[in-house]
Amino acid sequence: MLSVTSSLTRLTTNSPLHHPNPNSTLIAPIPKSNHVALPLRFRSGIKFASKWIRSVINGSELSSEPNDFAAITVPKRVVLVRHGQSTWNAEGRIQGSSNFSVLTEKGESQAEVSRQMLAADQFDVCFASPLNRSKRTAEVIWGSRKEKIITDYDLREIDLYSFQGLLKHEGKSKFGDAYSHWQTDASNFYIDGHYPVRELWSRARSCWKKVLAYDGRSVLVVAHNAVNQALIGTALGLGPEYFRVLVQSNCGVSALDFSPSSEGSPPYVCLNRLNQTPKSPLAESGGRKANKRMVLVSIGSGSCINEGIYESHPEGKNLDAELQPRSSVH
Repeated sequence: MLSVTSSLTRLTTNSPLHHPNPNSTLIAPIPKSNHVALPLRFRSGIKFASKWIRSVINGSELSSEPNDFAAITVPKRVVLVRHGQSTWNAEGRIQGSSNFSVLTEKGESQAEVSRQMLAADQFDVCFASPLNRSKRTAEVIWGSRKEKIITDYDLREIDLYSFQGLLKHEGKSKFGDAYSHWQTDASNFYIDGHYPVRELWSRARSCWKKVLAYDGRSVLVVAHNAVNQALIGTALGLGPEYFRVLVQSNCGVSALDFSPSSEGSPPYVCLNRLNQTPKSPLAESGGRKANKRMVLVSIGSGSCINEGIYESHPEGKNLDAELQPRSSVH
């Protein structure tokens, strides 16, 4: 298993970027984080990773926060699923941690598709948000399994306080600068005496302690867009500035593999799937094969290089300026 110890990674992609050779290898820096193993499989298109790309182009570095997870003794896989489309999703209403919406007919169908995608997975347990839209999605995916679904209040969606229940255009008209701040600098967004995204990151760390402490090796977690982003971010050692970089679609599937490291050390973490959906089947699942992927590989991690698994790109750092998003990326 590869541990990221260098701030440089190799990025190989056929994603839609402006580049003279779309199949070439690019070098791009990412924040350092301990015990993160790769590859990373991203969803089709790169628009939800545009914030990360811009940080690369500008030479800036978003915050990294080494995980402090307790050591594990056996490998574990954790699959994260966002709920299906809800009535408030369809209305364009801000949900936050409110519990007034339910799955639409489309949301029920999405949950069923996710159930089929994950049918071959031998899960030991399912954790779910207690909010109706996620709890129902979990019930559909869990199907006839005998094990009881464990609901955990910490898996609820981000708390958005006064914004909850507003249509998005109402948020802009009623809150003005505050709503703009939420849209442009979410990690520093402040409302009603709270920093919602920072609170969410803290809550995600608490969730991981409970999920990883469970005896099973294969865990399903059904929750929400924002909290699933926070779970992925905290597992990879990424700070709250990465909010909206790891956006999760309705019933999007992400998977993380945790492997034991040396005694007493946090586990190695590999992001195996990111926001996999039927329209974006990046990882093979349910008979669907990958058609696009971005692979990030650490440069300078001795074990893999010494074994000849990965070789440094001959042009190295000169390629980072060529990593340019299309004008449609926003």
